[in-house]
Amino acid sequence: MRLPLLVTITLVAAVTAIFEDQVGKFDWRKPLIGCPARVHFDKIGSKSDRLLISTEQSVLASLVLNTGNIGWRRIMETPEEESTSGLVFTKDKEYIYSISSDGRSARVWRKQDGVLVRQLTISEEKSSVQSIHVAHGKLHVASGKTLIVFRLGDEKPLETLVSKKQRIYSEFFEHDDTLLHVSVFAGETELEIVKINDNGSFESPKHSKLDSFNAEKCYHQAQYISCIQGSQIQIIDVFTQKVYKFSADFPIQSVIGAGKLILARGAQKVEVLEVTPENGVQVRKSLDLKPSEAVGITENHESVIITSPDAIRVVFVNSNTHFSAKRGDQTDQKSTKIMENSIPKTIFARKNEKDWEIVLVGDDCRVEFVTVDDTSKFVNLEWAREESLINTVSVEMVDLPLSESQQMIEDEFEEEGQQNIIAAFFRRIHSQFGQLCRHIQRSVEKIIYVVTSISRDGNGVSDFINSVRSAGQMSSAASGPFERDYFNLRKVIIVVTSSGTVFGIDSADGQYLWKLWLGETFSPLDSQLDHKRVPLFVQRTTAHYQLDGLASVVFSNKNTHNGIIVSFNPMIGKVESRNELGFPIKRLSLLPGHTHKHVFPVMLIGKNDQIKIFPSITPEELHGSTSSLHLLDLQKEGVQGLKVDISSQNIQPVWQGNLGLTPDDEIVAVKGKSFNQKVHSQGRVLVTREVQYKYVNPNLAAIASINKANQHLTITLVDIVTGQVVHSAAIGKAAKPIHLVHSENWIAYSYWSDKGRRTELGIIELYEGTEEQHTQKELFDSKVGQKLPPVVTQQSYIYAQGVDAMSVSETEQGLTTRSLLLAHPSGNIHEVSRRLLDANRPMELTQAMREEMMIGYMPEIAVATEEMINYNQTVHRVRGIKTSPSGLESTSLVLAYGTDLFFTRLVPSGTFDILKDDFDHVLISLVLTGLVVGSYVTKRLARSNALASQWS
Repeated sequence: MRLPLLVTITLVAAVTAIFEDQVGKFDWRKPLIGCPARVHFDKIGSKSDRLLISTEQSVLASLVLNTGNIGWRRIMETPEEESTSGLVFTKDKEYIYSISSDGRSARVWRKQDGVLVRQLTISEEKSSVQSIHVAHGKLHVASGKTLIVFRLGDEKPLETLVSKKQRIYSEFFEHDDTLLHVSVFAGETELEIVKINDNGSFESPKHSKLDSFNAEKCYHQAQYISCIQGSQIQIIDVFTQKVYKFSADFPIQSVIGAGKLILARGAQKVEVLEVTPENGVQVRKSLDLKPSEAVGITENHESVIITSPDAIRVVFVNSNTHFSAKRGDQTDQKSTKIMENSIPKTIFARKNEKDWEIVLVGDDCRVEFVTVDDTSKFVNLEWAREESLINTVSVEMVDLPLSESQQMIEDEFEEEGQQNIIAAFFRRIHSQFGQLCRHIQRSVEKIIYVVTSISRDGNGVSDFINSVRSAGQMSSAASGPFERDYFNLRKVIIVVTSSGTVFGIDSADGQYLWKLWLGETFSPLDSQLDHKRVPLFVQRTTAHYQLDGLASVVFSNKNTHNGIIVSFNPMIGKVESRNELGFPIKRLSLLPGHTHKHVFPVMLIGKNDQIKIFPSITPEELHGSTSSLHLLDLQKEGVQGLKVDISSQNIQPVWQGNLGLTPDDEIVAVKGKSFNQKVHSQGRVLVTREVQYKYVNPNLAAIASINKANQHLTITLVDIVTGQVVHSAAIGKAAKPIHLVHSENWIAYSYWSDKGRRTELGIIELYEGTEEQHTQKELFDSKVGQKLPPVVTQQSYIYAQGVDAMSVSETEQGLTTRSLLLAHPSGNIHEVSRRLLDANRPMELTQAMREEMMIGYMPEIAVATEEMINYNQTVHRVRGIKTSPSGLESTSLVLAYGTDLFFTRLVPSGTFDILKDDFDHVLISLVLTGLVVGSYVTKRLARSNALASQWS
């Protein structure tokens, strides 16, 4: 009996969480689902309802209708082709049926908890044209060329029909227990209609001719297909194969259908149409609209919903009555700014006994669930979700403004003209008196809080200690979101999405501080590496407390394709200026010099080499900073180095070449150094006590290219000023995905090795040798020839996991050992110390090397669970990792973004500059006080005892 008990106790003691005393204190996670494409209201028996949602990001989720929380979420494979149609799915009473793997398989999910019940094979061919339907106890699936029928519960198909051509349109229609599949093949305009019998067999196809067919402008509902042709609608009844035509007096933009009703939407008008076999197409209602309004129809087809950022109108189809309700103040109580109402894009609505339940999807992917009662004048906002964060493309972290006491210190030492000693003395007295008053005020607040807590909760020692701790937390929380903490650990995270929204997020808990929508004409910029990007620049930080911070985001107008730059206050999201250029943007860069208002200008270069600088600068402001800027231009013909004369705003090509790359080489990554990155140590001390100086070239760019023909990966290091190839490394049998980071004097990269069938990590380090060739490292000049070429050391390691994203930690002074952050496809984020990923790890260790704590070379980089910075907080589909320094040299702030957002603190070398967070200040203070009092009392007692012993 004792032995099993001992074993049980031992096992329980061994089961401990990673950082169990810090879970949730310094990190947070925001799970997202994406922009909804299909929404279904669904009942959960006698309990509350839920929303079944499929999104454009191939996510299937169930949301609790009352709260908007995620009940369960299933993330599918990312499709090869981007599509706004989202994941295709259908449902019955117990299960959900979806198509995944680019149309190659169908999956059956349990509604209640999202558990995968079974997976069915459709075809080996990929296709983006898919449809699925459940009827008569059978599952009907169409994907690409394949039309297939399964009996529910079976994995073998009953019937399969394979066409010779690829479908460009595919839908199922059911009416009066008759099931049809309608499709259109590539290069044809007629419909192919296949009737599916109750036993799953297919009848001979029938064809219906059309004047023209465009899959992007054809919509379907119960038994009709509606195709738009300018101001005309062609409506096909697929069951009777009758074709109806309707002409409107305005250009029709879209069509929404439910039952026999069809809503033809124009720019400022909507026609409610009804199709009947006897009378054809009739107009039931004609409603006026504004461009900012969206229109939808309820599930029971009785009312039309018209919504705008300000109000919601409900128009009854069967009567002439309607009512309107205002959308009230959408204030988030935990935010510092009103969340702006987004312009609605899609409406999903149903009518209950008491009210209308409406799901609104905005242009910025903001999802709102509102209820409207015909007796109320206002819309009731139940919950809202900001799903555009799933499309995050740019991130910056901005320091909070200085606190009042910190501003007093800055004012005390600020020099204003010629000050005499008397003025400086009174200035210091005034500043310190203000600090004393602030300290007394906070101390009084703490004392009142402690006394109130003790009188309410008790008067024991433990209650007293807890009250003091709570008072400290209360005072720190009361400092407000716009006041910098002592160690500058709390920041405002600026997040820009490809949906056209900019968010300000509090890094302490992930709450939204403000939101900025960039408008309907927003469109991301096209990069030279075929990536969509929305550059974000912090032009002025909050270090200058007399001036507000300033940030800018650059994008293009989707109508004119001209560039737009929007400048805003990063603390409150207030737009300072919006400027539209007269040309498309080809290149842009943040200039190293600043204006007299401490603003770093942004230089924008057009396709015809036009140059605009925001804000504009004068030649006098260029004094003390560089008057020219060198840029690297990637083109299909080759690589080119450009010199930009900022004063005259001219661009001159300096050098041009292919850098040894062939036309078959595809450039997949280009990484330069951050201009504000700090390198603390100029060299590395060797075992021989010699110093190996780092080759720190701020003009060095790392270019990664892949040749698919011979599977060669090439890493080229080029000086963008002179065009000199500093180093080139070739790796054979390599393939995508390829990731690259560039920091200090080293470059780390990852790639998939086809030869080893594994992921491998590589490291390249550059040194000047044991003799320093540049005496002033901060004034590195690429045009000054070096005595010797750089000494290059490189090494490769085996990594047992895939890599989705790669980044490197950043600290304020660069003292702390850097760590690489590797995001896995499984959702983990692995911290790999730079000491492990070292190109100088020796094969055999000598005694001197052991004394220097060097690590011997091992081909594998171990993946330990305790090195996962997100422990069990899975972060799916990580696309990028942003790191930022804090006020503590030991601590780096990390934000990983993808399908989820995850924020945490990173301490690569441990918290060597601060006490542990669980250090008990109150207890140690009480112990020290007790020791001092005890020593004093003991001293008095010893003196009395000695005196008494002498008298005796």
